[in-house]
Amino acid sequence: MRSSRKLSTPRWRLPAYGLVAALAAAEATILWLALHPRVHPDYRAFYIDRTTTCLNKEVVGTYRLGETVSFRPDGAKRSNPLKVCGWTGAAGNGTHSRGHTSILRIALADPPPEGLTGTVELAPVTRPGAGDRQVLISVNDVEVTRVTLAAPEPRNVVFEIPDFAVEGSDRLDIRFDYPNPLPTGPMASNTNDRAIKLLSLRVAPGMADQLVGSRPRNGMSLR
Repeated sequence: MRSSRKLSTPRWRLPAYGLVAALAAAEATILWLALHPRVHPDYRAFYIDRTTTCLNKEVVGTYRLGETVSFRPDGAKRSNPLKVCGWTGAAGNGTHSRGHTSILRIALADPPPEGLTGTVELAPVTRPGAGDRQVLISVNDVEVTRVTLAAPEPRNVVFEIPDFAVEGSDRLDIRFDYPNPLPTGPMASNTNDRAIKLLSLRVAPGMADQLVGSRPRNGMSLR
């Protein structure tokens, strides 16, 4: 009669099973993090979700109220620190926008007075048959004006910045949105995703009617 032996798992197998389970859990965690990365919302919007063409960076340029800043090459030293995203380098006809959004950010050296007026000199990026360029301008998330740039010549766009948009803030985020930038395509290699040429910027104390004796030509829209 044969003696029966009770089968048992070798002692070395239990730690091995634990190691395999730990490795599987680690790989699952890495995969989950790859699919759901914990990143800043601005990073996610630009690189992952691709819901914006403008990567918001912590760029803040100093500015004196009433100063006119040129965005041509002669003003690059002053204008470059103001450009957060959505801009090319300065050119002879101004700084071109890139993508569907561009942002300027200025730190106010002094506490802003009640009410400011902004003036930007803009020209559209054009191509035969491409139509007009539309531009929405907002300051600190408050829409201040909408304009349509038709003629190729530069024009001054004047807009009021209400005090509630500036209250409690030491900076101005001036955002330009372009509903219809020039579309990409094989015939548009030099104008892809471009809408405007920015030539200059000025922000001055007081409302537009106090500065020039009338309301802004383009009106004012608040949201």
